[in-house]
Amino acid sequence: MNFIKLITSLLILYLGFGQITSAYANFHEEIVHPPIYPPPPVYSADAVVVMEAATGMILYSTNGGELKYPASITKIMTALVVLEHITDLEERILFSQRAIDDTPRHSSHIAMDVGETLTVYEALYALMLPSANEVSVALAEHVAGSVEEFAELMNRRALSLGAVDTYFANPSGLPGAGHVTTAYDMALIMREAIHHPLFVDVIRARRFDIPPTERQPEIRALLNTNLLIRDGPHFNPTVVGGKTGFTNAAGHTLVTYAQHDGRSLIVSVLGGGNPGKFTDTNALLDYGFAIPFTPTQVFHAPSNTPSVPVFQEVEGVRREIARVPLIAGNDIYFDLPDGFDHSQLRYSFSVPQGLAPPVEEGDVLGSVSIYVENYRIGNALLRATKSVTEYTPAPDAPAAAQAAEVDITLPTESEIYVPSYISPQPSNPPVWESEFFLTFAIPLVLSVTTLLISLIVYAAKRKNRMRRKLHTRYARYPHYYRYK
Repeated sequence: MNFIKLITSLLILYLGFGQITSAYANFHEEIVHPPIYPPPPVYSADAVVVMEAATGMILYSTNGGELKYPASITKIMTALVVLEHITDLEERILFSQRAIDDTPRHSSHIAMDVGETLTVYEALYALMLPSANEVSVALAEHVAGSVEEFAELMNRRALSLGAVDTYFANPSGLPGAGHVTTAYDMALIMREAIHHPLFVDVIRARRFDIPPTERQPEIRALLNTNLLIRDGPHFNPTVVGGKTGFTNAAGHTLVTYAQHDGRSLIVSVLGGGNPGKFTDTNALLDYGFAIPFTPTQVFHAPSNTPSVPVFQEVEGVRREIARVPLIAGNDIYFDLPDGFDHSQLRYSFSVPQGLAPPVEEGDVLGSVSIYVENYRIGNALLRATKSVTEYTPAPDAPAAAQAAEVDITLPTESEIYVPSYISPQPSNPPVWESEFFLTFAIPLVLSVTTLLISLIVYAAKRKNRMRRKLHTRYARYPHYYRYK
């Protein structure tokens, strides 16, 4: 019976303490831990990437580095190279025999003919909206002289952007030897292309009319193949534009640029279906825009004050006469995902090797740039915090005592990593704040401790009661207990 009472008391104590610590755990989790991210999106494509356009951060990726055939999303790079090499958009491009012959009749085209011309401006719309393959060849020949030379320009540009797993064999995206890319690389290329306002204007257009040409007396009406910007079941108001693609080998591909509430996303979908590439993109955009972002201080100016030496010749010897601390004029804030790991931030200081007097307070003497991985998200100018005039030795003091000679060699442009002032985000809560300890271990320890204390107190009281009872009996039967 006593054992049952003991177990019942322990259970009651455990449940009571469990309720208290469980409530504390829930309250603590609400206050300390970051908001919960949205559930992963549902999609059917083989490879997807969701990139934050401003920073280049990857918010979601599946098989983002897996080699895939790109199909006509290749034309994003084609348009980028054209925009970077041609300044006069009214230049007319001539369609050669190769441009026509290299375009299969079953592929995308706008029925151009040999000897026909278009302006570069018109050709860009024909390239991106209906994905005309003969236009991509004509643009390549106009810019580089040949398709092969233009492909070299495309590949060099891809490497410069960090798209190291991409190789373009042609400007159209038709099957070619080794013509491959990745979802991540295509997001990088789109991120660079949207820096050109004309490119954004082209991909957001639903329709463009090409006026009559030398061989075509009628207007050519070009419709955008991207259903995300056209009225219908797949229309998405956040989508600015994008580029579609399809071949039997690649399947359906799509790279999309979208904006919502001041944020910009790039979604890359490779190896998808039709209309799956559109439904997949919408699901990925919903996921990316649902991720909570918070304005975060990524640079604290007073904590980062590099100094630059000031040198002057003193009696024929080049000596350091002072050091000038440099400070940025402002802190830098940027919208980053809640719970962002600050160890991903990288700081690059560009400061001169040395200065010559005079130096005025407030002079701009350097700069600092802040990167997330390889993408710059902010920068600030570094200014002198004090003035330095030319040094004049005192007549009675030796020069060596007045200005110490130093042997200093500093790089002209230095890459300095300064993450020390950033407080790293804890990846996991301390053990004593874990759910196991708060809801199981701590209540058990408290209940057992309380029960033991209660048993000790009970045993002590029972001993006192037995002693008093014995004294009472002894007083009542003194003769009996005397002989015992």
